Amino acid sequence: MFFLLRNNPTMIPYTEMEKIELKVPEESQGDRIDCFCTAALELDFSRNFIQKLIRSGDIIVNGKSIRPNYRVKRDDCVIIHVPEPDTPDIIPEDVSFEILFEDDDVAVIHKPAGLVVHPGTGNWKGTLVNGLMFRLKNLSSVGGTIRPGIVHRLDKDTEGVMVVAKNDFAHQRLSEQFTERKVEKIYEAVVIGKPREAHGIIERPIGRHPVYRHKMTVLEGGREAVTEFSVKKIWNTPECVFSLLDIMLHTGRTHQIRVHLSSIGIPIVGDPIYSKKHDRFKVPYLLLSSRKLVFSHPVTGEQMKFEIPRPAHIADFINRLELRYEIV
Repeated sequence: MFFLLRNNPTMIPYTEMEKIELKVPEESQGDRIDCFCTAALELDFSRNFIQKLIRSGDIIVNGKSIRPNYRVKRDDCVIIHVPEPDTPDIIPEDVSFEILFEDDDVAVIHKPAGLVVHPGTGNWKGTLVNGLMFRLKNLSSVGGTIRPGIVHRLDKDTEGVMVVAKNDFAHQRLSEQFTERKVEKIYEAVVIGKPREAHGIIERPIGRHPVYRHKMTVLEGGREAVTEFSVKKIWNTPECVFSLLDIMLHTGRTHQIRVHLSSIGIPIVGDPIYSKKHDRFKVPYLLLSSRKLVFSHPVTGEQMKFEIPRPAHIADFINRLELRYEIV
């Protein structure tokens, strides 16, 4: 049985699965097995949990047990046997994140890079949800017991603005805005290479990769996906060219920005799934952030606008480029 990410409520949750089967793509060639599995299952399994499964023999490669320092090869077949999960109560914890706005219906927060949004098998503590339960008195129940308040989410390594629902009415109204594409979502990314045009719209359907099932890909018959981008800066370096992009999402598919940019030959710096050079530049997280969010308040109808500064890990990378290389 193949593993399916849980962005879609029709997909199979871990509690109903006995094993996860992954095939190693070219860009992951040479990665340590624990790093590959953690990146491939980036929203759900912690690296510590993966390492425990390796030591217990619950992760095998090409039918054989492996050591924690094993480095994967292209097209290796990795099978992860998932133990029967316990579903503990979600415990409120003092997790670090900033609340930008709060009233009786919504909270708008700044999610740091590296923070998982909600708990899951092997990762029940230290998530954004644990922190929300600690700091907010009320959260909506529409998302279930492990996703209270969560209307939308960001990938673990993507820093940015999120809106959280504090009651079910607000949750339903916000969900309608996302579904009807009435929410403005502006991202910023540093990519390897440069687009052919300074401004463009990528309209390519996205679906599950037919071979590497932890990945999404541009796929005929996939779901409609539309990404708009504008080039802000370009740096020519001896190693390669980098570009800074502003990005607007017109749809909200799994890994949409990452897939679309990679599909036109400009993957995001540090992306462990969609960039063959993901570990070359030694960045702690992929260089993608959700900088701006605009929506209508679910009760008052007032337009709400929130914007965060450029995250430190992205600013540091850009500063290094600007000190050393030509800006176009």
